[in-house]
Parts: sequence; C-alpha cells; structure tokens
Amino acid sequence: MSRKQPPPIPVIGASQDSSREDELLAWEEKQRQRQQAEVPPVAEVSVPVVPAPAQDPEPVDDEVAEAAAPARVATAGYLDMPAFAEPGMVDPGERLEFYSRGIFAVQYAAKANHERAEQQKLIGLGLRLRAIKEEELHKHTGFDTFGALTEVRFGIKKHQANNILRVLGVAQALEDITTQELKERPLRVLVPVLDTHGVEAVRETWQEAARHGNVTDTALHEAANFLGYAPPKVQSVLEVEPAKAKPVAAVVPADESGRVLERLRALAEQDLEAARREAEALQAAVQELVEELAGDLER
Repeated sequence: MSRKQPPPIPVIGASQDSSREDELLAWEEKQRQRQQAEVPPVAEVSVPVVPAPAQDPEPVDDEVAEAAAPARVATAGYLDMPAFAEPGMVDPGERLEFYSRGIFAVQYAAKANHERAEQQKLIGLGLRLRAIKEEELHKHTGFDTFGALTEVRFGIKKHQANNILRVLGVAQALEDITTQELKERPLRVLVPVLDTHGVEAVRETWQEAARHGNVTDTALHEAANFLGYAPPKVQSVLEVEPAKAKPVAAVVPADESGRVLERLRALAEQDLEAARREAEALQAAVQELVEELAGDLER
C-alpha cells in the first residue's frame, strides 16, 4: 500500500516574483479550507470567571442547636430498625428464608432498643427526681412532703422514688458500658461498691457478672465478692453474760400473718400456681413496706 504523499509546497524564489507570491497565497488558502472541511472548528467561548461573593454563615438559632444536641446523644446505643427489602430469588422457600431473617432482625432490634429505653428511663427519672428533691420544690407547690408530690403528680410512690434515687449513681456509671435494661433491685447490690470503691469498681463488678450470662443480684454479689469489693460481713458481738431465761409464753391463737399463711397453704392444695402467684405478690408488698420503713432518703 503506497504512502500518501503531501502536495508539493511552492517555493518563493529569490526574485520575489509577485505571481509566485499570489500562487503561494492561493495554495495556503486552499489548504486552510481543506482542513476546515475535514475538522470543523470548535468555537471557544471565553467565559469570565466571576468569584462568588463571600457570604457569612447563616446564624443558627440557639434553641434549635440546644434541641438538636440531645437528639444526637439520645440515639447512642440504639439499633436502626432493618429496612424492608424484597429478595431477588424466585424460589418460595428461599424467599421465605429471606423474610424470616428480616423478622428475626426486627425482633432483635426492638428488644435491644426496649432495654436501652428502659435504662435511659431509669436515669432520666432519677435525674429529675433528684433535682426536685434537692430544690425542695414540694414546699413551694402545696405538698407536705417530697413523696406526696411524686405520688400525686407522677404516680410514683415515695419508696419507689427513693429507690430510684438510691441507684441513680450506679446506673450512670454503667450506661456507657452496657445497653441492657438496668433494673433498680439488682443495682442496689452495687450501691455500697460505688460508695466505697468508686465508679470503676462498679464497672468491673458488672462486667465480671456479665461474663456468666444474665446479670442478677446474685451474680453481682458473687462478682463483688470475687473482686474484693463486697462490704465485709459484720460479726455479731458475743454477749458477756448469758441471756436470762425467758418464761415460756402461753400458746396463743395464730395472728393475722399466721392466718394468711394458712389460707395460702389451703389454696396451694387446690391451685398451686395461684397460691404461688399470691405468695410472690405478698412477698413483694412486704419487701416494699420494709424498705419504706427503713428508708433514709426522706424523713
């Protein structure tokens, strides 16, 4: 295949003949037109760059900023609910398996978020109850006592409010190491640990108890003993003189508590489950009464 040769370029002689100059100019014009026909020229438009005027940042409303900050903090520890999606497979069994995994994921997230919400509820109530109590606001709102205010205004009995205040410091020490629900009763075990050894001891005790599964008051007791954070047991003082013998009291009829026990035993012979539920309810009520009578958070 022969190589294309470029057209000859006329050469201007030394004589600078005007006819030869015209011939050269005509040749250059012909070449320019041929190049324009082969490659259409692209018009270049020069667009002047105008710098954007400097703008001050938009002012942020202080109230909006304050409202947004707690919202960001409140999302910590919560799981996003899995979004719904349709599977790409067509087999019914595979589609069912896909949807089943989604249902389990939703149930897991809902349970985890419920536990976190209950934990934050305990802390949120405690912080506000403590502020009301410390500021003695009941005295300025027509209530005789702090307990009367909480029961009438919020439906929280005095001993319940006192128990929440008792474990508030423990709950605050644990909220950034666990998202589990923090129940008030087991946390009582850690109150003396916090008072004596501080926040880190509370965290270590909780984590040690959590290594063995569900965190209960028994597990926390055992973990505190293992780590050396449990309060020492107070030994009873031996009496120097023997106690005087007391006269044997005459047998008296069963008191009210004895009659309650007899009724529960009779109920157990007919319906064991009903007797168990009633006994547990009675035990919880008695425990609350004991704590209320022995409580030292309110006189």
